[in-house]
Amino acid sequence: MTPPNLSLLLIMICFWLTMWVVYRFLIRPVGTVLAERQGRIDGASARWQSTHDEYLASTERLEVEMQEAARAAAKVRAEHRQRALDARQATLDAARGDADDQLRAALAELEVEAERARNELRSRADQLAQLFATQLLGRKVS
Repeated sequence: MTPPNLSLLLIMICFWLTMWVVYRFLIRPVGTVLAERQGRIDGASARWQSTHDEYLASTERLEVEMQEAARAAAKVRAEHRQRALDARQATLDAARGDADDQLRAALAELEVEAERARNELRSRADQLAQLFATQLLGRKVS
């Protein structure tokens, strides 16, 4: 039997020693940095997601408030429009009433003047007939 090759044993010891040094001073610190980085990324992602959710909720709340305000404004506008239409109709009715009153007064006054003119015409009809007959006949008619 041949004695074991000590160089193989020495190479294995150097390999494991180098492996331990690389793991201790390179792989572990890089892994720690990568884990911290991933933690910061996950934290930032969670903060962004919560902020985004708050933004969406606020946006939705504001949209609901705007819709409610628009409905309230439409209701107020409709009430004011109806009040204005009612006031307009009342003004028109009052103006029509005044116009009707003025028309009745004017018609009554016209009727009185027409009756007076008729009476005057009747009273002067005899005089006019006498004057006409006098002019036609050329002599005075009684």
